[in-house]
Amino acid sequence: MIKLPARHVHLDFHTSEHIPDVGGRFDKKQFQQALKLGKVNHITVFAKCHHSWSYYPTKVGMVHPTMKKGLDLLGGQIEACREMKVKVPIYYTVGWSATDAEMHPEWCQRNRDGSITTTNFDVKAGAGDVKPACSWKNMCVHTPGYRKLIVEQTKEICDKYYVDGFFYDICGFPRCFCETCRAGMKADGVDVADDAATEKWYTGVWASFFDDCRAAIFAKWPDASVFFNGRAAATTPPELLARQTHWELEDLPTTWGGYDKFAPRAKFFATYTDQTHPDPRPMLAMSGKFHTMWGEFGGFKHADAITFEAASMIAYGSTVSFGDQCHPSGEMDLGTYREIGKAYDYVKKIEKYGLGGEPHSNLGLLMTGGKAINDDHGSGTTGHDQGVANMLMESQLDFEVVHPNFSDEQWRRYAAIILTGGQCLTPELAKRLNNYVKAGGSLVVLYESGLDADRKKFLLDMGVTFQGPATFTNDYTVVGKEVGKDLVASPFLNYAGALRVKPGKDAKVLAGLHEPYFDRTYGHYCSHQNTANQLKPAAHPAATRGGLKGRVVYLAHPLGDLYYRHGARVHRQLFINALRLVYRKPTVACDLPSAGRVNLLHQPKEGRYVAHLLYGAPLQRGRCLVIEDLPTIANVALTVRLPEKVKRVVLPLSGKKLALKRGADGSLSVTVPALRMHEMVVFEY
Repeated sequence: MIKLPARHVHLDFHTSEHIPDVGGRFDKKQFQQALKLGKVNHITVFAKCHHSWSYYPTKVGMVHPTMKKGLDLLGGQIEACREMKVKVPIYYTVGWSATDAEMHPEWCQRNRDGSITTTNFDVKAGAGDVKPACSWKNMCVHTPGYRKLIVEQTKEICDKYYVDGFFYDICGFPRCFCETCRAGMKADGVDVADDAATEKWYTGVWASFFDDCRAAIFAKWPDASVFFNGRAAATTPPELLARQTHWELEDLPTTWGGYDKFAPRAKFFATYTDQTHPDPRPMLAMSGKFHTMWGEFGGFKHADAITFEAASMIAYGSTVSFGDQCHPSGEMDLGTYREIGKAYDYVKKIEKYGLGGEPHSNLGLLMTGGKAINDDHGSGTTGHDQGVANMLMESQLDFEVVHPNFSDEQWRRYAAIILTGGQCLTPELAKRLNNYVKAGGSLVVLYESGLDADRKKFLLDMGVTFQGPATFTNDYTVVGKEVGKDLVASPFLNYAGALRVKPGKDAKVLAGLHEPYFDRTYGHYCSHQNTANQLKPAAHPAATRGGLKGRVVYLAHPLGDLYYRHGARVHRQLFINALRLVYRKPTVACDLPSAGRVNLLHQPKEGRYVAHLLYGAPLQRGRCLVIEDLPTIANVALTVRLPEKVKRVVLPLSGKKLALKRGADGSLSVTVPALRMHEMVVFEY
């Protein structure tokens, strides 16, 4: 397994040919000064950018036209890093390459109608029209000329420089219908009208491209890291995940999906083991120093926000990365690195309490997939998965992500497993889940997660039979006593209808359901939004408890997706109340407010568990989420359940020992005197 240093910067450098003297103010000593100010020990620098220009004397690609002849910006940066013993992987663009696209339109990806596929790009725009952010024509790696260029330039770089690693960017496009791809699909008998078949075929194209790049690198640098950006998601095909040496999780929380997107993604990769590549791979979590996102010159995030994000990354066992964008002159902005340095000062103190840590929880989350949410930017997260994760995190219920290829023994570590709402079952997976319940485990199943692939019957023994999809576009839940804690007794609205199910004789109804009088149409409508509920209860329930010994709770609504999209507290409370019926002894519990987060890591080599507590409530300001207010929270109660005999509990940064209370049920409780932003509680055994 490769090792990643903890404090990384991803140095963007996409530089127009219309800017003069590019790289002219690069100075090795000034570059090194920036890295020293930033406490940086790992930085990605540029060989080739989205404008198609290279920043070294290449004979394969195209040198930036306004760089001084003979200037080797890439080589100078690598030399500067090598002198400081800073790791320095090399950036190379793949999916976006503007000048290549104009010079070689045959290298561009194509839609079925033959038009060029683009990202936020108007092919009819004139030279004087305003260009939106992140707008490019898309490139196809199956076209022989473009693939040859990338592979040959990779070999050239490997021959010219010391290579710590490669970062290939924009590798996520699902399909292409250019002439080369159409010919390949025809030869392989693939129907170009079939989305699933063409995506599977193009996944093979990416796999062969990855292999070509890896072979070119490993022939000279067998220990290099190689990462293909856009292919580190929960939904990335396993054959592509297997070709990554590590994970770089690009999550810019201010504008790309918020501060809760990273945690479930990190948990997915923290426990991921590909069946053909059983070696675990390290994670690097990537945010940005920008107020918004990539490509923003002069945008700054406050050092407090950078520090909070960095602490969150360490708390989930990941190394830390922040994106910067170098000025076209090649001169580094020292103010940026002073701000990053403040955060990395803190990372230096805490990194040993996170890196190498393994998630430790007896609650499993089986990501069930579905349609990815629009703002996920490569994470592959769906509303079902993200919404359930959010409800758990806001309730300070720590969890691990469960993978279908886990062994039965691994599954037995979990007191309960949650299926988040998407249809996910094969007959084999359903059989294993039923056996898990027979062996003493519990399930919480939402919405369609119990259904077969045709959505016609339940494959899980839940005590209910499937009657059909929802009759109405929304409906109302009325809770029973067992799940009624902190909920209104009145019918409350669901923004999507429940699946219709019929409880068996051994199933208990936990919540009933009222349907509206009618769906809202121009012919039948009432008031401004949804139609009021009928007074008579519907024949089908909203929540049940059944299965073997009542160990399966079924929730008929897509509560995860509803919570992600609408955020109604009643939906979270119903879900948590239902979960607690079958999940009574959580590994971790604490009394933080809903913006607080807790994550427990096990570091077996050090003989300790580390509970990371975080509190930083993001504020919505315009289109951005901002971390600013970091209040001190006093006397946080924390309870854990651990298999080892704990000798002492300490706050490592202050050295303060905490009084430990041992419960009759095996629980261990402490009180954390104060929490400001981040605290670590170490349980030594």
